[in-house]
Amino acid sequence: MFLTHFIVFLILLLVALIYHRLALKFNIVDKPNHRSSHIHTTVRGGGILFPLAVVFWWMAYDFPNTWMVIGILWVSAISLLDDVYTISSKIRFGIQFVALSMAFYDLDVFSQIPWMLLPFFYFIALAVLNGINFMDGINGITGLYGLVFLGSILAVNAYSGIFDEFLIRYEILAICVFLIFNLRKKALMFAGDIGSIALAYLMIYMLVQWYLESGSWTVILFLLIYGVDAAITIFDRIRKGEKISEPHRTHLYQILANQGNKPHVNIALVYALLQLVINFAFFIYPKSTPSPLLGFGLIVGVGLLYIGLKVFFFKKYSGHPS
Repeated sequence: MFLTHFIVFLILLLVALIYHRLALKFNIVDKPNHRSSHIHTTVRGGGILFPLAVVFWWMAYDFPNTWMVIGILWVSAISLLDDVYTISSKIRFGIQFVALSMAFYDLDVFSQIPWMLLPFFYFIALAVLNGINFMDGINGITGLYGLVFLGSILAVNAYSGIFDEFLIRYEILAICVFLIFNLRKKALMFAGDIGSIALAYLMIYMLVQWYLESGSWTVILFLLIYGVDAAITIFDRIRKGEKISEPHRTHLYQILANQGNKPHVNIALVYALLQLVINFAFFIYPKSTPSPLLGFGLIVGVGLLYIGLKVFFFKKYSGHPS
């Protein structure tokens, strides 16, 4: 098994090196502007490794969960195009809806969930998909958060047996390769929309799979730290009459990185470690999902703490996000 994983790692590393060279040649790069949290021109789309790892797993293990794989390829393809060009949000959301439908079909959601709840499922899934994309703004944050999620899922799988262990392992290998290029002061590659969206798609797939098995909505707390930052920031921007689709620098991690000049990697580590503590304390150690009441209390508590920290850092770093 180790040799197989090592070979997959080397193949993914080779793909990353080839992609980096091709992206530079064809100008698939992210150029910094006044809304960016970086100052160097950097290759984007390095997250192409994430759906590729899923395809490797699919081919290696006799083509399981084909509808999910087709879905991640669809959503990854439109996201890669959006990295290179500017794709209409209507087209992107349309493809995301179709891709999520494929994941739901693969999991047999339509026969297990009352039809009245399906619009809510789609709304939450689309919000998670794009919320995770919004959070991909500094070096290391997507990769480290993804490692915590998948590593925690692997730990949950040890006592539940819900998930495909090898799918998780292949995706972890892809993230480790990506972090070689991204987890540094001056990143060589960004995940791009293809990376953050593909990873979010897998997260949704696994969380829905877990929900269907456990019946507990609290599995969503595996994304609590990201979710609180994304949701509160979006609500605040809506309150101010801002377009949520436009680039901005008002997430807490952006305030820390830009106004506070804190190292990207340190901030990414804090976000990942906070989520790891939640996953361990409320899921992995008890070997169960928290009760709805505890889950609701955790959301409120983390939300209030987040608001307090954001207000504090606004004042500390001159008050207003740019």
